[in-house]
Amino acid sequence: MTIDQARAILKRAEADRQAIGPVSDLFTGGLTLDQAHEICEATIAERIAAGDPLRGFKVGFTNIPVREKMGLPDSTYGYLLESMVLPSGGTLDMGELIAPRIECEICFRLARPLSGKGLTIEQVLDATDAVAAAFEICDARIRDWRCPYPDFFADNGFSARIVLQGTWHDVRDVDLLGESVVLTQDGSQIAEGRGEMAMGHPANAVAWLAGKLADRGKGLEAGQLIMTGTLTPILTIEAGSTYQAAFTTLGAVSKTFA
Repeated sequence: MTIDQARAILKRAEADRQAIGPVSDLFTGGLTLDQAHEICEATIAERIAAGDPLRGFKVGFTNIPVREKMGLPDSTYGYLLESMVLPSGGTLDMGELIAPRIECEICFRLARPLSGKGLTIEQVLDATDAVAAAFEICDARIRDWRCPYPDFFADNGFSARIVLQGTWHDVRDVDLLGESVVLTQDGSQIAEGRGEMAMGHPANAVAWLAGKLADRGKGLEAGQLIMTGTLTPILTIEAGSTYQAAFTTLGAVSKTFA
């Protein structure tokens, strides 16, 4: 199995809306983390070259107890392209996805470049333009969301879509630790969370991401969006339902799934 062959298998799985087994199973001795990054980075470069610009990144598994319960050694990240960014409201066709799940998140928008390891919360906030209420619609090309850690990176961190509320708030005007959210399905509450559930502070997720990108010789750019991890449990989306996340100060974001 080569990097290009693995890329083709994942690409076909997404196009056909048909999940596959772990990518690690295709490689003798399993998939290394470097190979996983190569698979993802080459796929993203191909999509950007085809006219789908990079908009930012998502950070996954920032809820440390949940991450540890799943047996993962660290958090994950994926790339966000223009085609993945949706406005709040309206309907998303479930036929575009395989096994989507929903997460309530705080999205950061950077005012200037940010790079390097060991960044502090204050450094992240100083580089942040604004924050907004958001959903992440995760989707795995890997069957049942079950795979070794490197596979998350090969499959672009299970990225699929994000839904943005549309109103941006100055980061200094929001209590990011205390910001709470209530998630409802067809008007009935199904989950709730607080900003502190994302790595203790959402800015920590941005700092973690900058450090991991630095390991790959990359950095964050001005204007990029950063999804900082779920504040609520990762829940399976049910077709025919409308989901709304109502945040304390950031407002509400919603989407109907058909």
